[in-house]
Amino acid sequence: MLKVGTLIRVIYPQYAAGVQGRIQAREESGRWIVKLEENPINWSNEPILLSLDESDFEVIDPN
Repeated sequence: MLKVGTLIRVIYPQYAAGVQGRIQAREESGRWIVKLEENPINWSNEPILLSLDESDFEVIDPN
């Protein structure tokens, strides 16, 4: 069961593939808001939030 705080690795979108993140919330649509641990865009230090389907990431640590 997925929950807030779960550590994941992004599979899709391609520009963020392989980057780890933590689940922040669940949307009403059923998608998950994920905050990336690092920014895959070199020119920005801002944190990135993604809205992902469960098929877009894999769970690393369910805690």
